Amino acid sequence: MTTVQSPRRNRHLATTAQHGMWFTEQLGTAGSAYHMPVPIRIDGEIDPLALIDACAALVVRHPVLGCAFEEHEGDLFAVTAPVGPRVTLRTVTAPDTGAGQPDPTEDPFAELVRSQTLERFDLRHGPLVRFTLFTRTPDRHLLLVVAHHLVFDGESKDILVRDLGELYRAFAEGGTPDLPALPTSYAEHADAEPTRLATDLAPAAAFWATHWREPAPVLLPGLRRQQDTAEAGATVDLLVDPCLRAALAATADALGATRFEVLLAALQAVLYRYGNTDPTVAVDLGTRTPSTRDCVGLFVNEVPLRATPRPGQTFRELVAATRADLRARYPIRAVPVAHAVARNQSDGSGFRPRIALAPVSVSYRRRASRPPLRGLTAEVEWMGFNHTARNALHVQVLESPEQLALRFQYSPRTLDPADVRRIVGHFTTLLTAATAAPQTPLADLDLLDRSERERVLVDWARSTLVTEPPAATLPELFAARAATTPDAPAVVFGDQTWSYGRLAAAVDRIAGRLRRYGVGPGTRVAVLVRRSPELLLGLLGVLRSGAAYVPLDPDHPEARLTAILADATPTVLLTDGTPNLLSPTCPTITLTEAEAEAEAGAGAEAGAAAGAVPWPRADDPAYLIYTSGSTGQPKGVQIAHGGLAYLLVAMRDLVGTGPGDGWLALASAAFDMSKPELFLPLVTGGRVVLAAESQTRDGETLCRLVRQHAVTHVHATPSTWRLLIEAGFDEPEVTGLSGAEALPVPLARELRGRVRTLWNLYGPTEATVWATARELTDPVELTGLGEPIGGTRRYLLDGRRNPVPIGVPGELHLGGPGLAQGYLNRPGLTAAHFVPDPYGPPGARLYRTGDLARYRHDGEVEFLGRVDNQVKIRGYRVELGEVEARLDAHPDVAGCAVALRAVAGGHPLLVAYLVRRVAGAGAGPAELRRHLAGTLPAYLLPNTFVELDRLPTSPNGKLDRGALPEPPATGTEDGPAAAGSDYEPAAGHHGLAREIFEIWRQVLRIERIGPDDDLFDLGGHSLTVTQIAARMRRQLGIDLPLHVFFDTPTIAGLVAAARADGAVFPESGAIHHD
Repeated sequence: MTTVQSPRRNRHLATTAQHGMWFTEQLGTAGSAYHMPVPIRIDGEIDPLALIDACAALVVRHPVLGCAFEEHEGDLFAVTAPVGPRVTLRTVTAPDTGAGQPDPTEDPFAELVRSQTLERFDLRHGPLVRFTLFTRTPDRHLLLVVAHHLVFDGESKDILVRDLGELYRAFAEGGTPDLPALPTSYAEHADAEPTRLATDLAPAAAFWATHWREPAPVLLPGLRRQQDTAEAGATVDLLVDPCLRAALAATADALGATRFEVLLAALQAVLYRYGNTDPTVAVDLGTRTPSTRDCVGLFVNEVPLRATPRPGQTFRELVAATRADLRARYPIRAVPVAHAVARNQSDGSGFRPRIALAPVSVSYRRRASRPPLRGLTAEVEWMGFNHTARNALHVQVLESPEQLALRFQYSPRTLDPADVRRIVGHFTTLLTAATAAPQTPLADLDLLDRSERERVLVDWARSTLVTEPPAATLPELFAARAATTPDAPAVVFGDQTWSYGRLAAAVDRIAGRLRRYGVGPGTRVAVLVRRSPELLLGLLGVLRSGAAYVPLDPDHPEARLTAILADATPTVLLTDGTPNLLSPTCPTITLTEAEAEAEAGAGAEAGAAAGAVPWPRADDPAYLIYTSGSTGQPKGVQIAHGGLAYLLVAMRDLVGTGPGDGWLALASAAFDMSKPELFLPLVTGGRVVLAAESQTRDGETLCRLVRQHAVTHVHATPSTWRLLIEAGFDEPEVTGLSGAEALPVPLARELRGRVRTLWNLYGPTEATVWATARELTDPVELTGLGEPIGGTRRYLLDGRRNPVPIGVPGELHLGGPGLAQGYLNRPGLTAAHFVPDPYGPPGARLYRTGDLARYRHDGEVEFLGRVDNQVKIRGYRVELGEVEARLDAHPDVAGCAVALRAVAGGHPLLVAYLVRRVAGAGAGPAELRRHLAGTLPAYLLPNTFVELDRLPTSPNGKLDRGALPEPPATGTEDGPAAAGSDYEPAAGHHGLAREIFEIWRQVLRIERIGPDDDLFDLGGHSLTVTQIAARMRRQLGIDLPLHVFFDTPTIAGLVAAARADGAVFPESGAIHHD
């Protein structure tokens, strides 16, 4: 090993770019993200002494390579490193095949390059560049130069390779290098920066005052989490096809743009198609001037470029906008964004230090591939990889006269390799389409290749278990079962048991009575009957008559029931005789009157009349069920007999139910979840175990019902399952079915161990109850939506009904025989939600569910939440379901809900409501926030937590968000104060907090600072942090690691950290250390 002596010179202040990078290093989150390898493969007999001399001369020519860094009184200085860069000569043995022979397929240098690249630099002592010559044979070598980004950048690679080639040539020939003198040095560049900033900072700050905003979390296929630290990385490479490269060049020329600008626009278009409404991409912009053009050093700043695609915008228009946005940043590119943004200190516009400026970044270089080295053949690996990913995705573009190559860098902890390969495929597909027809709207550009398109539109869109549509409707199927087993129990309610024969005869009598009132196909009958066998009798009687039933829940408000009656205009209101305050315009008859007529002899005539009625047809309406409407008025969903019958036979085949099975019926008849538990047993020979209204929310009573009546199937919402588990439900012979709400993984795991089999069901009312199903097996890792039931078709589509890629959120669309006929009296709403199916048979329709979901690699569909349950916090779209899912995963949480509330002053407050597994015990707010912070960005963390005994539910057993209580009106220790809030310093800070406040006030030049105000929301940045840390060290004797200021950037947090470190600060003002 030979050490290169660095020239001595005085220290100088580091540049603002260097300071920001150094600060990030001190946080311990950078890893090898700032290590820049330059591997040079060399064929030929090399002169090692000439190479050593060339490296030494290179450091003399570019003294920044011999620097180290030291911090003093909050300022950062570049100093001459006590130990200069080294040149190491190593002989390499080729990998063995295992038979004692070298393996020609293995790169003998690969692992050595990797380990040298990952080796840490000592920033305080140096050296910050190292040279290693690996020799495999006398004519096969690899020269690896690894430099730290503090003293190096992408363009420095070109300068290094060029100068090293010239220096080596001179020394190899025995001469003296004769390179032209550099007009300036990096040290002089750094010394002049304050003068430049005095001129450039104001316009840069003004520009970013209107253009800067925190980049929103990025949506990428299969992205598991947002990444905020550097992590071990991997790459996927793309060598652009020559034809596409030619098309790219032609498109750039035609649009008056550079090839890079077209590539950048294509990347933004891909991100837009992934659902990023304003995709932000960080771009490296060089800051060299003519005088520093040939200097090695850090002459680059990363700037964010935020696109705002418009609906219908063409690719041509996006390229023009991208070009204009990029060039608008050129005049202010020399000022680091952090420095400019931090100058705008009002209203929480500070800049939080980070390893990457945006979740997605891109860099571009145009280079020659073969540098001149005397007597040697050399090839530079310009895209040398530092084996680290500092954000979700970095795209490195390298263009040479011979080819165009892209490298996609990512973390395997954040993205799977298959997802990144798909991203590369999407980019290629879209770029091909865009360069072929740049006038095409972005939303219409091809994104999926043929294979992925067929997978999501064919293979995963239909069920693997196909059920043939039944030839009969529900009344005929029930009648056939009753004729086969007339004495078998059909309905059990309390101490009552109705046989199939008794129920079938009564159904015919009710149907006949209804026919005398003009009831038949095309008419509707409202049913207002409390939970009892008579309820089932009324529903079946209406269906047998040919009419559609409209279920009314007796516990619903009178105003709602009146509105339903007014909209449905039933021919008859059928009741059980219970008094009510309704005043329908139609006749009202009671089930008891019909039975009385039967005893008087009229029933036989009615039954005969019913028997003469044709069975309902598949396209006749079966029921009209009302769901909540966005306008506040309930909307009626009309379901046909064919859809209902298909659901029942498909569920029969899926779950495997038959004669003798008992189904616990819990749901209100006005809730579509009641259809399988009321009707499926009656077409398969089972029995309905009907729970009374008073029992449906009593977990212990329901558990007794299950055991007493040998129930084999329990069909309930997750909220009801929690109720059952709390009551001790443990029935290993029962089949559990859960639906109507997302089933949290912790609940699914607990429930899975208490039942024989567990099904997770999904479906909206508009698709006849259930559309997809998945059996959950151990170990339960994801409660996905499963595959379509029966003949259901399922697609995940974007806003223009294009299929979304695997791993990308899209709106779930459903088609098939279960689709509703539409909304009664609401043609506009029907047209908006029931749309033509571009992928089905002619005339087919799709229902837009409003649910967000995404495909996983195996075709499983993961539910993400509601489109209309999204809220905005600080301008970012927030899916409350995402926060709930993370909170629900905490072992101390038995159930939770998250809501956005407005508090005094109009500031939005994210409130988490939770039910603990053990009341009053377990994790507190701080621990829960830490749990959430592991996977969620800061703005998704709840401001406050409200503990409840039980989450409020609707009569249907679903979470009732409207009944969640308001949070406490006054601030609590759980919620941070608003940045810059009115706060009396003298009254609010005492002891150590007062001293820290004074330091903050002096550095930030702000008078009103609360104990929980965030340093970075007050305008703080890396420079101010180091100044505050230095003053705390000097004035208070408290030396906290810099990462503490990042982890707990509040006065209260620093006080806690200092005390945890042993500092004691009594009211007198003196500080003592234990």
